[in-house]
Amino acid sequence: MKRTAASHLHGVGLVAYFALLPYVVISKWRTSGVESDGALVRALLVVLSVFWIGFLVQVTLNVLRLRRGAHAKGGGSAWLAGLVVALITLVVPASHPVAHHAPVSSPAARDTRLPAPAPRSPLPPGSGLASVPLALMAKRRGDLLRRDDDSSDFDVEESIALLRARDPDLIATIARLAGDAREGVLEVRDDVARTPAAASLPAIVACALGVSDAGTLVSFAREGGRLPVLSTWRPDDVEERVVALHEGRVHFVRDEAALMRALATRSLRQSVVVYLGPASALDEELAACAVTLAAVGDASVRANVDVSIPMEPTGGAGEVCVELLRADPHVSGLVEPFTPTLRRRCVEMTAYLALHRHEPVTGERLRTRVLTHADVDASVRTLANTASAVRRSLGLDARGPRLHPVTSSGLYETHGLSSDVERFTWLVTRARQLPTNAGADLAHEALLLVKGEPLASALRGFEWFLAEGHGARLARDGEWAALALHHESLQRANYELAFWALQQGLLIDPYSDALSDALSRVPRLREFGGDGARGAQDESVGPRDAVAMSWSFTRFSQQISK
Repeated sequence: MKRTAASHLHGVGLVAYFALLPYVVISKWRTSGVESDGALVRALLVVLSVFWIGFLVQVTLNVLRLRRGAHAKGGGSAWLAGLVVALITLVVPASHPVAHHAPVSSPAARDTRLPAPAPRSPLPPGSGLASVPLALMAKRRGDLLRRDDDSSDFDVEESIALLRARDPDLIATIARLAGDAREGVLEVRDDVARTPAAASLPAIVACALGVSDAGTLVSFAREGGRLPVLSTWRPDDVEERVVALHEGRVHFVRDEAALMRALATRSLRQSVVVYLGPASALDEELAACAVTLAAVGDASVRANVDVSIPMEPTGGAGEVCVELLRADPHVSGLVEPFTPTLRRRCVEMTAYLALHRHEPVTGERLRTRVLTHADVDASVRTLANTASAVRRSLGLDARGPRLHPVTSSGLYETHGLSSDVERFTWLVTRARQLPTNAGADLAHEALLLVKGEPLASALRGFEWFLAEGHGARLARDGEWAALALHHESLQRANYELAFWALQQGLLIDPYSDALSDALSRVPRLREFGGDGARGAQDESVGPRDAVAMSWSFTRFSQQISK
């Protein structure tokens, strides 16, 4: 505050100096001709004039810096330059087309509302100005301005115009579409159903890869994931285009030493560290704490974007599928049954590898988290025997063993292995991207995968399923799918399907109050006339063959009439 007050006093003094010095120079210059030391006086006046011109140049340069959004230095000179900029803003109307407050309904206003993309924007060259890239650009520009980074040299009018395109709801929608996936690519339509902006979003970074006919290709990644970027991008391009969807900072580092320093000094809740070097050069534990890059070609992105993220599990012929949405976990598609003495361990290990099929799993994690019993870790020999039995039962395909040989660093990887839990999550994620009436069909397909209370008959093992959050995620998705299908079924007066949807949801989460309350509000058969006993499961009940029941309390007998 002392420095601010001194700058103000210095600025006021400079204003007086700037205004009075020309008067002093001119008046003294006229009287110096009749004085005996006139030559000396005129020399001093020339020096003062040079100082005055230098001061004028300094103020002018500071005004130009402030107009470009840069930081002005110079104490009182900077304060005076800020005063000049403020006066210019009040007196002279802005010449940028966005600054004109035309009516919202004017087509001309809509056409000129947004400027051309800035040179330092996350938008790929030639990708157009769809609402999604603009929202990402505005989010990044706002983060940089809030950070008060002196190195960010932005034009003031351009920044104001860009910030007008801020859309927190769209940013929250992109985060919702990403779901719980660790990484991937989304195709976000401009007319996507918006999600109200939340007070806080999980730490996630994203960037616009380009604009397609249907929408904008947006890649995203969380901590430990690999952010898909175009192979033509340089590290500087990544820094300019990657945006934090949450209210936090993104740290970009290019070497391992800088990565360790950034991880040690970051705020865990708000900061994400993006490593710009090759991911293969990092240790596994370091890579799990940062976001690394995965270079992809533009053609490959557009070819795979229609399946969204997570990638759709095919479950086709020749693929082994782990079924966990039932009381007794089961593995279908095995080449040969598991060894009887190791069956429980083999099923659990296969289930864990299926749910982590997009990443290598360390043998240490399998020993201490999956094959452990009564808080006693499995031995290395038990792990080796179980892995051999699993590899033999999973068999081979055109790519070799479905369970790859363990690497020199003790990593286990698979292919051709899927699970009904992954398929269920994928269907619900796709359904959330669509309107309720369109997503109800996908929710119905997801609930058809539920064949009983998940893992109800698994008396031992599978503690990791709850500890890693798979159970909580499954309960959340199951509740959403059941309520979505229930709501749409009520709209179509299909009460049997509404009952079934809620019952399937209660199999996943028997303690859900929302599902129990909704089940109690579904109309009973007697309320619309019909029993459905002789009809098909999905056939609606009509007024015919209705059963009416009455009680005669005088004769304590039941009379049934048709």
